[in-house]
Amino acid sequence: MSVFTTITHTQLDTFLQQFSVGALKQFSGIQAGITNTNYFVDTSTGRYVLTIVEHESATDVEWFMQLLNFLHQSDIPCAQPVKSNTGQYTRTLCNKPATLVNRLRGADKAEVTSTDCLIMGEQMAKMHLACRNYRSARIDSRGAAWHDATSKQVLSQLDPRYQSLLQRELAVQNKRTLDTLPRSVIHADLFRDNVLFDGNQISGIIDVYYACDGCMLYDIAIAYNDWCRHSDGQIDASRAAALLKGYESVRPWHDSEKKAWPTAIRAAALRFWLSRLQDFHFPADGTLTHIKNPAIFQTILENSTE
Repeated sequence: MSVFTTITHTQLDTFLQQFSVGALKQFSGIQAGITNTNYFVDTSTGRYVLTIVEHESATDVEWFMQLLNFLHQSDIPCAQPVKSNTGQYTRTLCNKPATLVNRLRGADKAEVTSTDCLIMGEQMAKMHLACRNYRSARIDSRGAAWHDATSKQVLSQLDPRYQSLLQRELAVQNKRTLDTLPRSVIHADLFRDNVLFDGNQISGIIDVYYACDGCMLYDIAIAYNDWCRHSDGQIDASRAAALLKGYESVRPWHDSEKKAWPTAIRAAALRFWLSRLQDFHFPADGTLTHIKNPAIFQTILENSTE
C-alpha cells in the first residue's frame, strides 16, 4: 500500500533475522492502495512482500495471517505467510505489527475483460465456500459504528446536496440489514488492485486486512461495483453478467439474496464512498501516499432508487 512508515536497511535487516529467509539484498516501497505500508523485499532465498500494518493490533493481524494461511491451504490463490522463528506470523517493526509473505507472480489489471470477471466470480465463490468452514469469526471493522463515526467526521466537508445524499443513504441502510443472508468469512475489499493476474489466470488474492465474518452478497457487491463499472459509474453489462455467471456457476444464490441485491450494491457503495471521503478530506501523512477518488461511489448512490 502507500508508504506511511519509512524504514532503513538496518531496521529491515534486524527484522528479517526473526525469519529463516536469508540475508537482505534489496527492498523498495510499493505505491498502491491507501491503508498500510508495503515493501518489496528480496533476500538470498527468495522474494517477499513486507507489510507494516498501520491501524490494527498485533492480535488482529495474526488473525488475518491465519486466515491467509487457511486460504492458501484451501487452494485459493493467495500469498503464503511466512512464520517467524518462534512460530508467529506477526512481528514488530517501528513499533507496529509487521508481516512477511511470499511475493506472487503477476500484477493487477487496471482494465478488466468479461473473461477476467468470469474467472473472478468463480474464484470468489470458491473462496466463500471454503471460508464457511473457517470457524474463527471477526466482526467487520467498518460496520455500523464505523459508518456513524465516519459520517459525522466527513459531513461538514460536503456540499449541502451531498450531505443530503449521505443522510438519505444512511437512513435507508439503517432500515435494512443484510445480516440474515448467507454468511461466510468475506474479503470485504475485492477491488481489481487486490487481485493479481499471471497471464489469463488469477495468481493471487491479496490484502486481506478488512476480512471479517459477513454477508457473501455484500462481498459480491463490493467487487461488482469496481470490476463491472466504467469510470463514470455506469455498469458494463457484459462484465456484470460474466462476474455473476462465474459466481453462480460455483455457488447459486438463494432467493433472499436475489431480492436483497439492490440493497447490497448500495451498502457497498456507501462503505467505500465514506472511506474515500475520509481519506480525501483527512489524509494520513506518507511518503508515497495514494488517495482514490470517491466520486464513482457518490454517482452510484445518486443513481440509486428505493
